[in-house]
Amino acid sequence: MIKKLRLMLEYNTYCIWLYDENDEIIGNDNPPEWDNDDELTAAFMAVSDLYDSFFIDTPKEFSYVGCPNEETRHKLCSLITRAVELLIHKNAGKYVIQNDICCNF
Repeated sequence: MIKKLRLMLEYNTYCIWLYDENDEIIGNDNPPEWDNDDELTAAFMAVSDLYDSFFIDTPKEFSYVGCPNEETRHKLCSLITRAVELLIHKNAGKYVIQNDICCNF
């Protein structure tokens, strides 16, 4: 059974990481009861997609270039805030949520 949801940004992955009662990673996706929750998925995919744009990923190069400007940083922070608030609302205390996403890009 899932006990913890960890919110974390990693290139080319979904932001929600599922952990079991032994604190071992199950995967990164929505918990089963929100598997088909389009609103939650869209909110976290918007975060992931914008964060992924901070990287160069070509056959010849992979590198982190960072956030291009203050406007983009504010947009990402706004998307993160919205997604986290939505998750907290849907969670209603069912899982421990560990938020390891910050807006210092």
